[in-house]
Amino acid sequence: MAHSIAVNVPARQEIEAANGVVKQLKEYQSKNWAIGLNGDNLAPDNFLAFFTERQLPFAYYVRAQGVSVGEPSAYQINIDTLNHYVALIRSSEGIAVHGAITQLNHYKANNWAIGLNGSTLQPDDFLPFFDTRGVAFAYYVRSGGVELGTPAAYDNNIRALQQYLDNL
Repeated sequence: MAHSIAVNVPARQEIEAANGVVKQLKEYQSKNWAIGLNGDNLAPDNFLAFFTERQLPFAYYVRAQGVSVGEPSAYQINIDTLNHYVALIRSSEGIAVHGAITQLNHYKANNWAIGLNGSTLQPDDFLPFFDTRGVAFAYYVRSGGVELGTPAAYDNNIRALQQYLDNL
């Protein structure tokens, strides 16, 4: 199985955050402002915090208070790091979503319950998977007197996951 990265927030939210930092880095680059350390007091800045929280390598560029760290290429190096990070998130999500689609097709072929376990009527693993991604989930359960949804739920869920991936 391919190596994937763990994202503790929804992928879409993390991608938006990383893209926001890229935009900010470009703004700082246009003004030749320090990154990594605040130019006024040399305290670690939000760029450094963002990279550190995600265990991403960070390139400093500071020309302030007699301190000279790094080169102007640091802006682009950090932008490239974030673009690669976003690509990894998209790849990891693609692997996870395609795995869920394969599982849904297997359940469909066997007419198994989705949303609630057919034997115990307890929530199954599809629910948190869809919820984490903010994707609406359609139930299909015919068990223990419970009747939820229709067999179209399999295809509706697969379509919803494909749309989610397309919009990532």
